[in-house]
Amino acid sequence: MKVTVWAKGRWRKVHFNVPDELWKRIEETCRRNGFRAEEALRIILLDGYLDEEVDEEELARLEEEIKGLEERLYELEGHWSPLKFRTYYSALDNQNLAITLSGLIAENRRLRKMLGLEERDFSKVEELIHYYLSYAFGNKNGPGRKPKDFKGS
Repeated sequence: MKVTVWAKGRWRKVHFNVPDELWKRIEETCRRNGFRAEEALRIILLDGYLDEEVDEEELARLEEEIKGLEERLYELEGHWSPLKFRTYYSALDNQNLAITLSGLIAENRRLRKMLGLEERDFSKVEELIHYYLSYAFGNKNGPGRKPKDFKGS
């Protein structure tokens, strides 16, 4: 089972996998003792839990396993971090381009009206602009749906 733990400020989150066999044992223990699985998981993560029957060798093996998992976590964060920043700046660029494009469309409409030319249909472009600007101004419902015929990432 995949478990996600959020920090207090909700800026950081950590995902980790709990083996199915262990998750079933946690759920069974929770049912017997009247806990919810989320409460038990919280107690295990925050307060720690040691089975009194665990010997020193088992404890050392578990510590080594945790150390290995931490190293893997740091390695994955190292690979993921540059991608996260590139994605963030690409999204900012898209938002800036959407604002510029919106201004150019408004100017085009105004000039066409002044020159007496027929109006053009910019509905597909306006859908894209709305899509990218919903990220910029923090739409509470998320970015919304992607426009039809959307070919971007």
